[in-house]
Amino acid sequence: MSYIPVIGLEIHAELLTDSKVFCGCANEFGGDANTRVCPRCSGLPGTLPILNKQAVVLAARAGLAIDGRVNNYSSFDRKNYFYPDLPKAYQITQFENPICTGGYIEIDGKKLRIHHLHIEEDAGKLVHDDYEGISMADYNRCGVPLIEIVTEPDFRSVEEVQKFVEQMALRLKYAGVCDAKMEQGSMRVDVNISIMPAGSTVFGTRAEIKNLNSIKAIGRAIEYEIKRQSEILDSGGTVVQETRRFNDNHGDTKALRSKEEAHDYRYFPEPDIPPVFMSDEEIDTIRKSMPEMPNKRFLRYTQEYGLTAEEANLIVSDRAFSDLYDECCFEGKCYKKTASLMLVGLNRLLNDTQESVSDIKFGASELSKLASLWDENKINSNSAMEILERMFRSGGDPAEIAEKNGMIMTDNTDELSGIVDKVLSENADAVEGYKNGNAKLFGFLMGRVIAEVGKSANPAAIKKILSEKI
Repeated sequence: MSYIPVIGLEIHAELLTDSKVFCGCANEFGGDANTRVCPRCSGLPGTLPILNKQAVVLAARAGLAIDGRVNNYSSFDRKNYFYPDLPKAYQITQFENPICTGGYIEIDGKKLRIHHLHIEEDAGKLVHDDYEGISMADYNRCGVPLIEIVTEPDFRSVEEVQKFVEQMALRLKYAGVCDAKMEQGSMRVDVNISIMPAGSTVFGTRAEIKNLNSIKAIGRAIEYEIKRQSEILDSGGTVVQETRRFNDNHGDTKALRSKEEAHDYRYFPEPDIPPVFMSDEEIDTIRKSMPEMPNKRFLRYTQEYGLTAEEANLIVSDRAFSDLYDECCFEGKCYKKTASLMLVGLNRLLNDTQESVSDIKFGASELSKLASLWDENKINSNSAMEILERMFRSGGDPAEIAEKNGMIMTDNTDELSGIVDKVLSENADAVEGYKNGNAKLFGFLMGRVIAEVGKSANPAAIKKILSEKI
């Protein structure tokens, strides 16, 4: 039988606060086990949580980044369960009144809806020692501030899920909310998946796949789970609602426990944290501080600046890179030339040196001037890339570099005409071959003339004179 997958996501993202959400311990990745803990985050009796205001602001920024509604009123609850990595035996989270509701991300023309976004604290981490047969608890991550973004079950394919998660990570990075380093666990995805017969509108029984930490793993887990559930139904069996874990080495999922419902957690209002009130003015202040999101930049780049979809996607894939492009376009209007300089030249230099945009020795003004020199045909494309490399290595003004190194293109017709005559006389066989129909030889002759002229070669002027003389 043919089945349609029905998928919803729960995305956990660590907030880029300086300290944890309910105490003053540093919010950092790595380090020796249990070196960033205190009585509050290690759950010692008698300790009281103090809400980190920065976490609330970042959560609101995340909500705005996904076109959600930031609520004026939100509150915290206790979610009760016991695992060894949760020392209090309950998690402080938001259940009844989350900080944000609604929102969506559009993928390939389809709006994939978000139900809500809430704040909670992370649990610690268990380290299993198979040799000794013991498990150890590292509480460094306990109390790290998280947002959990819960979607509607709108996804119907692996590709939709993967593109959504990529776009979510990009928006959170643009908003300065989360670094979205999935390999470090700062963004993790739980996938809720069921299948239903093609043509049906009744959802099947779902399984939840926990803690997927790469785009590839998300795709492999979904594909395996669709296959597993399809085989169960085809054989007349029943899919059981449960939580499962994906084994990246084997490419399969294994049952962890039966899936809990909300009542199993015995939620009740958190008595030690007062509700959070945010005025419309406070929310509007946060909204005004938000950068333009990558989806809106993409539309501007393609619809107003004339870039291809591929060019626009490459530029918006990194906020610092996109910010530099926007600054250059504000300085000048050479949209295409600036994009070429950045995507062809600057990207290669950054990759070769493993540096970032913040490390470069020139600013948007110099890059914009270089694009203008190229756009106004004062330098050729080869010179533009060479000047960019010189600026990358040592800084400097592009016009001065061009002048000093003889890169300003010559339009001296008499001088060019003489060089063309010399090349034609030295390559009579190529001239004859071109006249006899070998069109490729024109490019050879162009190359010979350009080589003779050097860095000041003006390809358009040379092509015109060469065409006339041949």
